[in-house]
Amino acid sequence: MAKIKQGSGGPVQFRHRMEGLTSLTQNHRHSFGNLSDIVIPEDGRHRHTFQGITTTADGHRHSYSGRTGLNIGVGVNHFHRFQISTNIADGHRHIISGRTTGVIRLGVVVGHKLIIESIVRQSVK
Repeated sequence: MAKIKQGSGGPVQFRHRMEGLTSLTQNHRHSFGNLSDIVIPEDGRHRHTFQGITTTADGHRHSYSGRTGLNIGVGVNHFHRFQISTNIADGHRHIISGRTTGVIRLGVVVGHKLIIESIVRQSVK
């Protein structure tokens, strides 16, 4: 886990929440939700890996895994964008995309609401 220096309290481990709806494919969507995993340092910045399984819709679900884009901002208010395809299930895939929350400190009840980008309002089947 990466660490952020937090005042005189020392380093704090952190993750990001990721949740939302998949793209509409074959007349249905799935919900997804997970916490980011491992931090991958890159040129003084970082990315996170993530993985999960969508909710069941239309009689099936999809697994997914990937990595976020580089951090946008620094410190406890930074976030990451992400866009990946799910694994194939029932002959198709969905796109998962959005923006993570700010930092969620492990062992401390602190977090931020997720900002979902460009979700088209349609009912989930």
